[in-house]
Amino acid sequence: MQYVKCKFRPSDTRTYTYQWDGEPLQKGDVVKVADNRDPTAWKRVWVDEVTSEAPSFACKPILGIYNPDAEPADLPAAAAKADRPDWIGDLLGDEAEF
Repeated sequence: MQYVKCKFRPSDTRTYTYQWDGEPLQKGDVVKVADNRDPTAWKRVWVDEVTSEAPSFACKPILGIYNPDAEPADLPAAAAKADRPDWIGDLLGDEAEF
């Protein structure tokens, strides 16, 4: 079992810890975790640190390794970005989250 500290954006300073039973992960890998706002959706997160030492709190599981060739970016975020007018992207930047 690996305990994986992840960031929702590579530039974030805060990490969230998940558990993973699959093949070993490394810093910089991109994985999928459940979206807490929609039980049928997931979000991609970036692996920041991996350890075998369990934290003092329960961890949610990593759903899988993100494959950009086979899957779209975070489903809700991709849909929101596709539906917004072009001028919002210019105003907020392409990395803006809704």
